[in-house]
Amino acid sequence: MQKVFLLISSMLLLGHTFAQDKTSISIKNFDHITDTIQFKDGVIHLRSMVVSNQNEEVMHFMDKLIKAGKDLQYHNGLGELYLIKGRALKKNKQYLKAIRSYENAEKSYKEVNNLKGLAIVFNHRSVLESQRGNVEKSVDYLLEAKMYNEKLRDSAGLVIIYNNLASHYAGLDNLVESERYFDKAITIRKKIGMLHNIGMVMNNLAFIYLQNGKPEKAKAILPEALVINKRDSIDASIAHSYSIMAEVALYEKNYVTAKEYYDTALEISRTTDFDLLTADTRQQLGYLAIQTRDYKKAEKLLETARKEFTDLGATQLLLKNYQFSSKLDSARVNLSGALAWQKEHQKLSDKMMTELSTKKMERTEARYQAELEQLRTIDAQEKREQLTNEELFRYRILTFIALGLLLIFVVFTIMIVRTRKERKRLISKLNESNEVKNKLFSIISHDLKNEIHGLEGSLNLMKENEISTEEFQEIIPLLANRTHQTSILLNNLLNWSKSQMKELNAKPITFDITEVISNKFAFFKPKAIQKNIRLINKLDTTKIFADKDMVSIVAQNLIANAIKFCNPGDSIALISREKEDHYEIRFEDTGVGIDPSNLKKLFAEDTFTTTGTNNETGTGLGLRICKELIELNRGDIKVESTLGKGSTFYVLLPKAA
Repeated sequence: MQKVFLLISSMLLLGHTFAQDKTSISIKNFDHITDTIQFKDGVIHLRSMVVSNQNEEVMHFMDKLIKAGKDLQYHNGLGELYLIKGRALKKNKQYLKAIRSYENAEKSYKEVNNLKGLAIVFNHRSVLESQRGNVEKSVDYLLEAKMYNEKLRDSAGLVIIYNNLASHYAGLDNLVESERYFDKAITIRKKIGMLHNIGMVMNNLAFIYLQNGKPEKAKAILPEALVINKRDSIDASIAHSYSIMAEVALYEKNYVTAKEYYDTALEISRTTDFDLLTADTRQQLGYLAIQTRDYKKAEKLLETARKEFTDLGATQLLLKNYQFSSKLDSARVNLSGALAWQKEHQKLSDKMMTELSTKKMERTEARYQAELEQLRTIDAQEKREQLTNEELFRYRILTFIALGLLLIFVVFTIMIVRTRKERKRLISKLNESNEVKNKLFSIISHDLKNEIHGLEGSLNLMKENEISTEEFQEIIPLLANRTHQTSILLNNLLNWSKSQMKELNAKPITFDITEVISNKFAFFKPKAIQKNIRLINKLDTTKIFADKDMVSIVAQNLIANAIKFCNPGDSIALISREKEDHYEIRFEDTGVGIDPSNLKKLFAEDTFTTTGTNNETGTGLGLRICKELIELNRGDIKVESTLGKGSTFYVLLPKAA
């Protein structure tokens, strides 16, 4: 019965088939594989060659594809190729080469952490070892495949693995583990709705329960297994259910029920291709006939079963038949007959043990030779690898030397380039400093000198009594104007030189700009009165966040500039407008205005200046300084002007928080 169980369980072992690819493609079309799409087409063609048994071309084309996969570093494709190669070698019983191919598939899939591929590899290795008779090793590989399927949470894959593990453990007489894995397989099948063939698995579990001396557990699940098998219309599984149910009844010594179940199993099994199940059921009926003392029927059933077992080569069941026949003769008090059957049993048992020992020795010898060949191959491969590594080491040394020289050259080149750039930068900076110095000296030697000379000349006239006190009183406004111009000029020169040296830094605070404007209006009042110009302050309370001194300089320059270009009777007005996050301060005058062609020159890098309405002169630095100071305070300055009507300067400064 154990043999029957294993045969039926083997129906669930994982099988692999290839779909026939009917496309006829020449291998020459794959001479130059440059991408993974062509590679996949090659794999499809290879499968069709394997199916059509083109053995001579398969290996050549496969090696060609493997080389292409290595060049593309397409590890998933390589893993699939090595699997196909392993199956082909296993089919031809070239087990050692098949093992190496599966090992390569494992390495390829591990490169890209392809868990599904690794599960398939270990499942195939399990099948291969099972075919070689290494059941323990086959179990080890199944456990590896189980681990990857559990990581993938692949319930369908786990069902197959659990079923195969259960069958293997049954073959190893580890009925506890076999029971555990059959139970797991059934639980997951029910959970995911994978109900096809579940009745067969339940039969197997019931049989294991029976072998473990748990007939009550077997009896509990067999009715459900029978219902499922009938629903699926699987005659072999139905017959198997009845056969196990009969064994349970026999275990309970319920011979009537056992006979009914065995009769039903025999009737159904005759319609299937499982002759072994039919013969075994007939033999069990013979044993039951012995128990019920129907000796003639028992003899007939055992004789028929014996012939069938002999034809089928079922040695284990034939040994059992001899035991039952000996028991039959003992029951009929035919001691010589019973002894003859015992001798037949011993003879067949000895023959089977001898054959098993011979086969085991043959397998051991074959395994030894295979392992010896593998060791030789590994040794040769290690020698080749050692030579290759030595060659690679030499190449690496030469490469490192070349890279070192190249690195030195690159560093030297970079240093030269950087030195040249730094030199150019320093020269440029020196030229800029020279330009600043020259411009500063030019302004000092011309504009500032003229102003000071004018003051000095006027004072000398008074000192030498060349003018009277009344005449001096008349020129005091002129002297005040010159002093005022000189003060503004010096202030602008100081700030301009600071900006050129990058030393200007804003220190913003919150203050009311109307205070600054009031002070500047007081400062410029004498000058405005002298030119008969009205100063109008329309500023509302305007709190800004900026550097107060810088804003003061800007206001001073813009008011001075406006006075410079106003005629008697003109006006200068200051107006504030609140924006979203800025205040806009307008410096509006009704003076002579600015020629449109000169508007873009006002804030340019090159100094630009024109004489005022009273022949006032300047350095051209004032507006440029204004722009730099406003931008340092995150503001903006712009101008609108109409020739003959006046100008408006717009200053935008940040609001106070």
